Amino acid sequence: MFEFLSKFIPRKPTPSSTEPIALPTSLSKATIEDKQKVKEQERQAYLQKIQTSIGNEDNLLALLAECDFADGRFLAAQHLSSPASLERALQITRNIDKRTAKLMQARLEQIHQQEQVEQSAQKCLEKADALLEQSVILANQLIDLDKQFTAIATQSGSATSLISDEFSKSFNAKRDAIQQRLNAQLDLQRQLLQVSQEIDQTQDLSDDEIPTQIAKWKLILKSAADSNLFASLPKHLLSDTDAKLNQLEQAVHRMRLAKVSNETSHLATPHQSSDEATTAAAIAHSSDDLKSEAKADVQFYISSDLNSDLKATNIVEPHQTNKAPVVTTQIPAMSTAQLEQNLEKLEKALDQGSLHIARQYERELRHIDIKQNKQKQGQPRLTMELKERLSAARSQFAHLVSWAKWSGNVSRDELVNTAEQLASLSLSPQEIVETVSALREQWRQMDLSGGAPRELWLRFDAACSNVYAPAAQHFQAQAELRRVNLANAEALLSQCRIDVQQHLNDLQNWKSLHAKILQMRQSWKKIGPVDRKEKSRLDKEFEELLLALTTPLEQRQQEEIQSREDMIAEVESLDFAQKSSMDQLRSIQQRWQTQAVSVPLSRKDEQALWERFRAACDAIFEKKRSLAETADQQRQFNLQAKRAICAELTNANCEDPLQARQLIESATTKWRAIGHVPRALEQQLEQELRQQIQKLNTFIADWQAQERQRKSVQFFIALDLCQQLEQLVLQNDDVSAQRDVLVTQWKALTLNTNKFVKALQTRFKFAQTVTSENAKDFENVIQANASLWDEYCLHLEILLGIDSPTELARERLKKQVEVLQQAMKNGDHQQQLQHLLLSLLSLPTIQSEQRNARLKQLFEKIDHNLIA
Repeated sequence: MFEFLSKFIPRKPTPSSTEPIALPTSLSKATIEDKQKVKEQERQAYLQKIQTSIGNEDNLLALLAECDFADGRFLAAQHLSSPASLERALQITRNIDKRTAKLMQARLEQIHQQEQVEQSAQKCLEKADALLEQSVILANQLIDLDKQFTAIATQSGSATSLISDEFSKSFNAKRDAIQQRLNAQLDLQRQLLQVSQEIDQTQDLSDDEIPTQIAKWKLILKSAADSNLFASLPKHLLSDTDAKLNQLEQAVHRMRLAKVSNETSHLATPHQSSDEATTAAAIAHSSDDLKSEAKADVQFYISSDLNSDLKATNIVEPHQTNKAPVVTTQIPAMSTAQLEQNLEKLEKALDQGSLHIARQYERELRHIDIKQNKQKQGQPRLTMELKERLSAARSQFAHLVSWAKWSGNVSRDELVNTAEQLASLSLSPQEIVETVSALREQWRQMDLSGGAPRELWLRFDAACSNVYAPAAQHFQAQAELRRVNLANAEALLSQCRIDVQQHLNDLQNWKSLHAKILQMRQSWKKIGPVDRKEKSRLDKEFEELLLALTTPLEQRQQEEIQSREDMIAEVESLDFAQKSSMDQLRSIQQRWQTQAVSVPLSRKDEQALWERFRAACDAIFEKKRSLAETADQQRQFNLQAKRAICAELTNANCEDPLQARQLIESATTKWRAIGHVPRALEQQLEQELRQQIQKLNTFIADWQAQERQRKSVQFFIALDLCQQLEQLVLQNDDVSAQRDVLVTQWKALTLNTNKFVKALQTRFKFAQTVTSENAKDFENVIQANASLWDEYCLHLEILLGIDSPTELARERLKKQVEVLQQAMKNGDHQQQLQHLLLSLLSLPTIQSEQRNARLKQLFEKIDHNLIA
């Protein structure tokens, strides 16, 4: 009546003794302690295996999967380091050991972060290499490189330990090389600037030191020109310095020639003739001129004093000390040869009628007096021929002057009439200015030949003023317009300042900022002309305001250009063979369109970047198309390969499950390695493969069932042999021959190695050790085990729901309550069932027909997989 209670019994047996020959009625404390010792020994054995397997990650993974102890799994996991092993360990422990899984997850994240840091550090090294390959390195490039490496070193709040020592040493070495290049560039610039400064300070050097310094400066300039850092110099620094040095060298050379000529002029002796003396004086005068000119060139280069004149003829008398200095004018000495040369030039100008040129040479010969009998100081000795030529030239010059004066008056009348007629012509202001300027310049040239009458000058001036009046009004209107434009420009600058400040406060809408810059430039171009002195100031203020907007925009544009470059590189690096490549390409194209709208670039940069981006996209599309064509051919090859695998499985003739499993595993591996096939045949091939694998699995299952049946038969034979041997021992007769037969039959069995078989083996060996001396004790043990065997059997019948003999109804009812109580405490039905069956098989007892029948019912109900 209490059979329904078995449905509510939990499936965990109570701990009980597993000793084969023990006679306990319940679990003892000693048995529990023994089990704990066994578990501790197993735990220590696993820990020892883990310690010996350190360094072999495959063994550690196997131990991690088999270990039932949390601390053993954690210890094995601590010695895993490769990403593949960590991933495998994470899959094993994800649902059974959260602590170990958390450790594996942390290790994988750390490895991933380390890889990211190393990739970023590698990019820094590549950027440093690119800088070293450049001909010119800028300081801001090194600063950007340092910022990038510092950001990597402190990534995710970590210290520099994320970067390996190898990366740090390599980066530091390359950074030092870049710094040395920068220092070398600066040193080269400083050298040239120092040379330029020293050339400007040449007045502090003596005449003997200048050549040495020039040679030294030439070597420095040649070294700079041949240096591999030449490209880093400012654009005109080397050329300007070289030009300065060449000018200084030429001036010094002229000064040396003057010095040599001066020394030559002193070679004349007191006994020279008058002609020789005159020639020597001329040479000395020429050398003085040359020396003075060269010295003036040097002084002009050194001090830029254009007013210094080393040929001055003003001499201060040295004997007048207390009085004001008396200044006398020294008439330059002229040799006979110079006199003849100037006279020839004067005669030639008179013959050509060139009054202006003749006046210059006449001025140089004016101090020559042809009527004095005594020679004046500085006057050359004149022959009669020279006197006659000079007198004739002066007479001809006076005639030319008078003729020019008369002809000039006639020309002036025509010039006045021309000026008066200009008033009736319609000329533009610029033409009026040019015409009036030309008339006045022509009048001034006429005045060189002699002054004009005042009345004629007044007529000419009034006519020019009358002609210039419309131009004056035009220029006055232009001046008024410039004043208005100036006011408009000031107002525009004020509005621009407000707009610039507003845009600088919100640097997010780059498109609006770009439009504002274009608007400002167009508005400024519409401002008309203003005064030149105001124009430079206004332009400077406008450029400063414009620079405040263009600087952040240009910086953002550079960042955008780099971003576009990165997108181009991203497109070029796409793996066109992947299915997701097209989705990635469309995503990049969408990003390009979004950024192109938000950040405008210059037309040149935008067009160049777009052409490169479009070319990269077209290349991906072309490769994709080519891949699709080859993929069709590959699918046909794959189809033939998979059909061959199916044919191999169909024709397979396996003799054992191992061969069948190997064949299934090999076929599955090959199948997965083969790529896609045409979609129309894909499901058909998959179904055919499943059918062939199912056929092999059926063969394996049948073979395993037969093997289990065979082992079950062997197990029952072993149980029967144990019972027969125990019966022989109880006969107290000489049964050694029969016992040997049973032992021989036992050895012929092929038994499994599970705990149930071990219990039978222990029971059989124990029966073998019984002799005639201890047969009586063995009989007592068997008789004592009868009640315990009945108790275990009754317990199993309750658990399995098997009917017990009628005479055991009261005991069964009592046992059911006990079993129910134990089940409520423990709850593991399967483990309790195995434990009770093991205890039942371990007990040697007298087997009656009733007990054999009950045992047979138990085995019919129990799963044979437990004993097979």
